[in-house]
Formats: sequence, structure tokens, C-alpha cells
Amino acid sequence: MSLFYIESNMVCLVFFLLLFIRSLKGVDRQDKQRVFDVIIVCHIFYFTSDIIWAFFVSDIIETPIFLMILLNILNHMILGALACFWFIYIEIDQGARYINISNRRYWVIIPVFVSSFIMMGLYIFKTRLLLNEDGSNTGLYNFLFLFVPVSYVICASVRSVIRACRKEHYADRYLFLVHAAYPPIVALMGIFQMIFLAVPIFCFGCTITMFYVYLISMDSLVSMDPLTGLNNRAQLKRYVASEASDNQSYYVLMLDLNNFKYINDKFGHVEGDTAIKRAASALKRACSDDELRPFAARYGGDEFIVIVRTNDEQKVKEFKSKILWFLDNLNRKAGAPYEISTSIGYAEYDGNTSHFEDAVSRADKNLYSEKQRLKAENAK
Repeated sequence: MSLFYIESNMVCLVFFLLLFIRSLKGVDRQDKQRVFDVIIVCHIFYFTSDIIWAFFVSDIIETPIFLMILLNILNHMILGALACFWFIYIEIDQGARYINISNRRYWVIIPVFVSSFIMMGLYIFKTRLLLNEDGSNTGLYNFLFLFVPVSYVICASVRSVIRACRKEHYADRYLFLVHAAYPPIVALMGIFQMIFLAVPIFCFGCTITMFYVYLISMDSLVSMDPLTGLNNRAQLKRYVASEASDNQSYYVLMLDLNNFKYINDKFGHVEGDTAIKRAASALKRACSDDELRPFAARYGGDEFIVIVRTNDEQKVKEFKSKILWFLDNLNRKAGAPYEISTSIGYAEYDGNTSHFEDAVSRADKNLYSEKQRLKAENAK
């Protein structure tokens, strides 16, 4: 094994150590971020183990056979854990509810332990099935080494593609496709690494792709509202400045929750956050209709804003009804001691950036009129 291989792994190891330190200093310590930290740690352990393995096979250090076996088992466990936690990270990021239940998450990890016990059992009782006389690994070892990680990869990619094709995930389609593409790329690099043992393909591949994923996650922190997963106000400004066009007709919709202060005062701020998230969920589902190419953002507090591409007011009214229908449906499913309702005002927008604030102001006035109308109806 060349010195270049060892040095390459050391460089990648330093990168992941710096990434781990930077990640620990992050403000967002949600479950997804903690799983991301575990993935970084798995990379650190794997590269450390790979560096030790490279010293052993290069004859720089005289290696007892039991140490080589122990290292092979350790590499197998780390790679399986790495693939497993990538799968968990993707499931959390894509909103899979089952993965947030601790008992079910344990079931997801079971294949890693089972494959590790099989590997240890074969090494103890049938060593020659995994290790050739010259100390090299057999085809069966390579199969067992890759089977569980590749299975996680295939499962994660297939599920990501399926979700990306669903209408309700229209707004997150690009992110889901990135999730679908990343694991196969890393798995392919791992397979090439096993073919070309002396070339540091896997470490460089993991480092480059991990850096890209980190950039995407940082972009999400900058552009996404952490509570709702919708675009934030800064991203709204970027959208208006870069995406809106004078050649296209738009409508701006303003949404505001009714009696939100009552929910906060009566049931507490935690329930207030739940109410906001439920409204955002209804908005996301309504935006799954990509005919209008809607852009949705949390404007602030319990206010939301949506920009749709159309000059047909009737379609805007249908879109408004769709939001209300989804919200009503989520209210019934929630079984909460309160119901969430929203008032919606809208106004035309010609795509000129300098006219956007005026369009928002007109939509806000129509929103206020809608609130007054609803109050008058409830007072009768």
C-alpha cells in the first residue's frame, strides 16, 4: 500500500474532524443534525481504521493475523453503520414519520448487527471462507462487506425517487433527487475502491460528496424556516429578485391564522408552534399542484405568503379553496382541542420587482377585509 494512500486518508480525516467541530458549533441541534454528526463520526472512524489497515498491509508494521481479522470486522461494522445512518438521515429529512419513533429506528439498525455477528462467526469458525492463505480477502468477504451498506443505499434511493415523483412533494423534488443520487455515488466509489485497493478513491469520493451535502444543508439553514420547512423571508426576497419576470403574470396571496393569539394564550406557545406547522403543512400540500408553480414562504409569525404564476383569478380562487380544504382535513385528523382557520387575501403582481411591495400591501388589505367579513359572519 502506497504512502500516498495513507496521506490521502489523513487529509480526508482532518477535513472530517474540522467538519465535525464546525457542526457541533451550529445553532440548529434538531434530530436531523444529530444524525448528521453521527455520520461524520462514522467517516472519522472509518478513515482512521483504513489508515491503520494501510499500515498493516504495507508491511510498515508487522501484523498478527488476529489484528487483521479484527480490523476487517471493525471496517465492516463502521461501513454498515455509516450507510444505516445515511438512510435514517434521508428518512428524517424527507419527513418519514415512522423514523421518529425510537423503537422503529432500532429495527432499522438491526441489519448492521446481524451482518456483523455473521462476519464474526465465520471468522471464528470458518476463517478460510473469508481469508485466503496469503491474507487477502475472499469473494465471500467482499460480498458480506458490501451487502448491507448497498441494501441501505438502494432502499434510500428508491424511496427518494418515489417521493420525488409524488405531487405533494413538488416543492422538495430537487432535494429528494439529490438524496437519491448521493448514496449510489458513494457506493460505486466503494466498489471501485475494492477493485483498485491502492488508489484512495473512496476517501476522496466521500469527502467531496459530503462537502456538497454540507453545502446543501447550510443553504437550507439560510433559506428555510426551521419551524415549518417553508422558505423564509430572505429566500422570498431572493426569489422575487431573481425568478420573477416582467413577462409573466402573478398573483400574491397573503395568509394569516385566525385567533392565533387565543391559541397561544390558552394552550401555550408549543401548541402555537404546532398550529403554525399544521397551517404550513396544508400550504405545502396545496402547493403540490405545479400548474401554478407556487412559491410559498413564511412571512413572519403566523403569516404566510404565496406567489403563483397565472393571470387567471379563477385559478387563484380554486387554489385558495384548496388551501382551506387541506387545512380543514388536517384539523379533523389532528383531534386537537382547537381548530385552525386562516384568512387569505390576494392581489395581482406584474413581475416587476419594484412593484412587489405594493402587491403585498394590496393583498394584505384584502386579507384584512376577509378577516372583518369572517368576524361579521361569526357575530350573527
